[in-house]
Amino acid sequence: MLLTHNEMMLTRRALGMEHGNTVSRNHLAVHADGHDIEVAQRLAGKGWAVRDPARDFGAMRVFRITTEGAKALGKRLPAALDLAPTA
Repeated sequence: MLLTHNEMMLTRRALGMEHGNTVSRNHLAVHADGHDIEVAQRLAGKGWAVRDPARDFGAMRVFRITTEGAKALGKRLPAALDLAPTA
């Protein structure tokens, strides 16, 4: 499976790669009623992201990128950011 343009951009944003090529974080907050929630949910459906409801705040929903999601982008998560999905 390939990432769509929107999935790729959201994954890059989650990994802190907006302006560079180095993974520097692994979280993304999207508004529950916004456009990005659909993209984040699609990533989760593919197994490339997981929700982290413990970190939600207000109307913001937090997602993390899985090892498989980083691989789809051609990246490897640093050990400190490689968070296994928590069912």
